[in-house]
Amino acid sequence: MKVLVLFVIAVSIILFSRCAVTNPGPNKAIAPPDSFLRENGTVNPIIRGYWQSIGNGYMLDATSDSILLYSYTKNFCYKEKNDYLEGLLNSNARFVLHNDTLSIYGADFGAKSTALQIKRDYIKIDRLPENHLSFSQMQNLGAKQLFNLFIQTYQENYAFSQERNLDWNAIKTEYASKISDSTTEEELFELLGQIVTRTKDQHTKVIKENGQTLQYGMTPSAEIVAAVFKSQSDVKNLNDYFNLFFNTNYKNISDSLLHGKGYKVANGKLEWGSLNNNIGYISIYSFDGFAPKGYSRKQQIDSLNYYLDHIIQACQEKKAIILDVSFNFGGYDAASLTLASYFTDKRKLAYTSQVYQNEAFHDEAKVYIQPADKVIFTKPVYILMTDISRSQAEVFAMTMKANAHVKLVGTNTLGILSGMLGKSIGRFYCTLSNQRLILPNGKYYEVSGVEPDIKMSVFTKENIFGGHKEAVRKIVEIIEKQ
Repeated sequence: MKVLVLFVIAVSIILFSRCAVTNPGPNKAIAPPDSFLRENGTVNPIIRGYWQSIGNGYMLDATSDSILLYSYTKNFCYKEKNDYLEGLLNSNARFVLHNDTLSIYGADFGAKSTALQIKRDYIKIDRLPENHLSFSQMQNLGAKQLFNLFIQTYQENYAFSQERNLDWNAIKTEYASKISDSTTEEELFELLGQIVTRTKDQHTKVIKENGQTLQYGMTPSAEIVAAVFKSQSDVKNLNDYFNLFFNTNYKNISDSLLHGKGYKVANGKLEWGSLNNNIGYISIYSFDGFAPKGYSRKQQIDSLNYYLDHIIQACQEKKAIILDVSFNFGGYDAASLTLASYFTDKRKLAYTSQVYQNEAFHDEAKVYIQPADKVIFTKPVYILMTDISRSQAEVFAMTMKANAHVKLVGTNTLGILSGMLGKSIGRFYCTLSNQRLILPNGKYYEVSGVEPDIKMSVFTKENIFGGHKEAVRKIVEIIEKQ
């Protein structure tokens, strides 16, 4: 049967889409003429009713004029206040109905919409639980009930308790005596912050309405920088010293490695040029923000493709390219998959995405990289990475393992590849890691970080300001010897 999908204008997406998927197969059509929330402001009748997510702990109430988002655990069900996700559902999303499964794609990337993001699957249910709460009712629960909701949410959805040595029953017992219904909101925030910090997972956070966030914050490189800071006296503030560390390394790229002849493009997120006549260099500072604020994700990806077409074409005569994600804090899947497409000559399986719920993992999608439309580079590619490389930067490095001509160099990445599942708990917003990305050989890199093929120190106490540029030069030597 011909696949017809519901299509609406795209804007940015952070937490809802993740990874790439294959065509879901024969589907019941939701035709463009009946597009969701068009001028008549009504929901397509095909999807009206109640839906429960496969993984993720969400339920949907598709009424006649909007889709409402709910969160649930074993003992709780409540209206979720997530303007971002509900906004996507009610203005951006594409829907595909396959038998009794509703697959939702959160953004519009044109013809590549299903190749640059993951679907979220929902199954039809008869109704919401009878004891479901409004958002305000959930917010007004006592501190003890909110704590129980928090523990249940993490116990049911956090995917890496074993790897991070977390016993949620023991944590519940330990903290239950510290919480009563007289516990203030500030006290509860601090206690929940202690718990999320214990995970040592920077994707796991508790956030106040004013934006104040509690989470684990250290990395091996940060510890090295902090240690060197203590041994000097010129800079008095640690944050200023971190700024000096990053700014000096960025300047090294522009002035020392690229000799002042490089180019910053795509809203400053890419810096590229030649290291010598034979070797090209691209530093990818982020997998987000390739166009100024306010532009949609599709427009950002269009911008990224525009510059990559030019960069890769300019590097066609090079013998090798170094891709640098040493200072990349992440972004979204469509961006990393787009970059990866310029370095493959055929469609290849990169990994499988799974979500965790109630002691089981559920397959979401097989994730593939596919060749770019105009130009590709399949000569040797070296990816320099560090423990500063995190989130989507790690997913990109892992994805590139599908290519035999690619070598990963440096140190292990940070080990937080999972997407962030968001949940409202009282007046706080919490995130947690509930996604596992598995290579075709069964390996995954959450917690451990993506391993390099060629181990190389980048940041050391002896050379925190010059170690990165020396690492790039060492890779140049490896390439030239080969």
